[in-house]
Order: sequence, then structure tokens, then C-alpha cells
Amino acid sequence: MNILVALLVSSLLWGCALSNPSKEPSKKTALDVPYEPTSYGIAKEMLNMGGVTAKDLIYDLGCGDGRIVIMAAKERGARGVGVDLDPERICESRENARAAGVSHLVRFFEQNLFDTDISQGTVVMLYLYPEVNLRLRPKLLKELKPGTRIVSHSHTMGDWEDDATERVEAHDLHFFLIPANVTGTWGWDEPDGRRVSLSLTQKFQRVKGSMTIGPETYPITDCSLRGETILFRVEKPIQGNKEVFSYEGQVSGDTIQGKITPKRTGQGMNRWQATRDPSTRVSLAE
Repeated sequence: MNILVALLVSSLLWGCALSNPSKEPSKKTALDVPYEPTSYGIAKEMLNMGGVTAKDLIYDLGCGDGRIVIMAAKERGARGVGVDLDPERICESRENARAAGVSHLVRFFEQNLFDTDISQGTVVMLYLYPEVNLRLRPKLLKELKPGTRIVSHSHTMGDWEDDATERVEAHDLHFFLIPANVTGTWGWDEPDGRRVSLSLTQKFQRVKGSMTIGPETYPITDCSLRGETILFRVEKPIQGNKEVFSYEGQVSGDTIQGKITPKRTGQGMNRWQATRDPSTRVSLAE
């Protein structure tokens, strides 16, 4: 009986050691951001703002006690990954997940968020410092897919403007949508045989550019970019009159395809598909 007890105690201690390695006080991991738990009210609103559902995989970078991903799993059926440098917080997160009955949906890792592969995430939660957000920004833009949602508690992303802001319990929550990269020169042939060139520059979700058809160049206006969806307008002369055409397209790598309104006469005249010269693409993460 004593041997059995000893084995059980040894097993428990070994399990805790795996998730919470023993360290001398003088060698304690230096944290970029001290632990400051998010209130449950703010955590709930962060999930609302991120539109979290059971289809999502959430990453909480600097997860603390794991409450955000645990709440997402328990209340919405979402999968979650929490990352934190503090071994005490990771051990606590795992215990909290077990107590909530969601260990099958969430995972917690003691590691540096800058070394974490976040490419599969559909939602990212942050409660860091402004300077850490800025250091993290290139990684977010480089690794996350267009349309991935980010909710940052209290802090912005510098000159990357948020897509929405909410005030909850005297705290600001900032929502960002990862934009597709539309920089560069795009081209396609109109059904009437004319070659079209679309030149776009981009600062995060803000896009400017011009369209060239034959010898004429027209500025694009009212451009918006939300995730993979781009919309803009072009005023062009049609049979001696000026007419405004609206272009809507879905970006997929070096291809955009979508529709044009108002529909013009002729089969296929309301569709457009553009291909980008890859050499003209500029990274958004730089």
C-alpha cells in the first residue's frame, strides 16, 4: 500500500514538473509583461468582439491563468491554445482547464510567444504592452491568414489602425482584421480585348491605386479591404459619358476574382479576374 501511494505521489510530481519545471528563484524567467488577469466581463466581451464560435481556433498570447481560451471552449465549443512564459501560470491554466472539463479542447504551452507557430489560428487574443504589440505586429501580419481576427485588450498596434474599438469596464478593446496583401501590379484582359493594369499600394487595410486601360489611367476611389475582400470604384468614360463602376473581389494569393457593377452589356462583362506580377509584391510585415 505504501509503495502504491509513493508511486502515485511520484507520478503527480512528475506531471507537474513537465508543465511547471522547477527553477531556482535567481533563474526565474524574465517576463515581457507582468501577470494582470483580464476580468471575466472583459474576457466575455473579447470573445464577442472576435466573433468566436465552435469553428474557431483561438491563440491567447500571454494567457495568464487561461481564462479566455477556457471560457471560449466551455461556452462556445472553440478550440484554444494558451502561451505564457510563466510556468506557474501554465500549471494553473492546465488545472483550470481540467476543472472546467475542457482539457480535450485546449492546450497550454510554456514558451515565448515570438517563437510560437500561430499560423493555424483564426482568432488571436492579446493583453500585452504597447511596445510588445509593435514587436509582435510583423509576426501577426506574416503568419496569420487574411481574415484572421485579433482582439487586443487596452493597447493598439501603432500606426496600424484598428477596425473597431469598444469600451468595457473602463478599458478599451481594439479589433483588427488581418488584411490580404494586394500590393503590386495586377492585370487582366477585358472581354473586348483591351488590357487592364491595376496598380495598388497598401498600408495595412488602407489601399490606394490606379487603373490603366490602354493609354488612359484612372484613379480608384472609395477603396476598402477587409480580410480577403477588396472593394473600390473607378470612374470611366462610356460612350462619351462618365460612369462609375464598382469592383468587388476576393483575394487569393496572386489572384483576385469578383464582379463589376453595374453590369455591362455582353456575356461575362460583369466578371473580372486579375493576376499579380509576383515581383511587384511588397511585404506588409516590413
